[in-house]
Amino acid sequence: MIERSSAACLLYADVAGGARLAVKLGEAEAGYAVERCLNRMSRCAEAYSASGLELHPDGLLARFPEADSALLAAREMRERVRALPPMSGIKLVLRAGVVLEAEAEKADEKAEVMAVRLVTSHNPDTISVSESFSETLSPSMRRMLSRMEENSGVPFPTLELGDLPPPTPAELRHEAAQALKQLRVSFRGQNWVIDAAHPTLLFGRETGNDIVVADPRVSRQHARIELRSGLFYLADSSTNGTYLLEEGNPEHCIKRDEFILGEKGHIGCGFSPAENMSDAVAFAID
Repeated sequence: MIERSSAACLLYADVAGGARLAVKLGEAEAGYAVERCLNRMSRCAEAYSASGLELHPDGLLARFPEADSALLAAREMRERVRALPPMSGIKLVLRAGVVLEAEAEKADEKAEVMAVRLVTSHNPDTISVSESFSETLSPSMRRMLSRMEENSGVPFPTLELGDLPPPTPAELRHEAAQALKQLRVSFRGQNWVIDAAHPTLLFGRETGNDIVVADPRVSRQHARIELRSGLFYLADSSTNGTYLLEEGNPEHCIKRDEFILGEKGHIGCGFSPAENMSDAVAFAID
């Protein structure tokens, strides 16, 4: 998977309907209408930190440092073009495609070609993105997408931006703060970090677990810690249960259930941490 920090991407957007308008009103009037759309689109791209902006007769190319900005720019472009009134009954609409430059390089293809292919393979008034691009979006932005039907003109999975409102700045700030949360786990001199990049930690008696506890009371796949929606959950799947001892709280046993972890404590797989602290798993939230 491509990390969000390296998710430089390219957007191609053009204006559909100009040819029909030229037949009805003439080349000059149609050209003026398309130019008005392009001016609005360019301002949107610049507002979201686009670089390398290239204007074409009926479209533009723009590069963005990260995926969220590219998708928000495309959405605002569509809204601004939609806001223009029809001319002689003909409505100009935007269509756009966004891809990652890294995925194009991996496929030994130009990003411009991939983005144009997205645009020309789908209906007007559509903003389509590659699946690889969608994976680098923040979760709140990714929820605005829906999977498109397979199209023979595009040899890679694509998704479409719907009409849901974008996340508010407050929601994005909260999401960014949650993404920075970490749970530090230690056991017998080894350390692990659970965060957005590594949201799950498994422990049990089998060697395939992240933390292996060699004790007959421990099940082969005993329990796991998961980061979900900014909270760390301890989930038990064992025979003897998982004991949780948190600072300032009485010890309790979780069996075939899950529990939201507090700030700091110890976990015992099938036994009480208070009775055998040397084999307990320690954790603390940063």
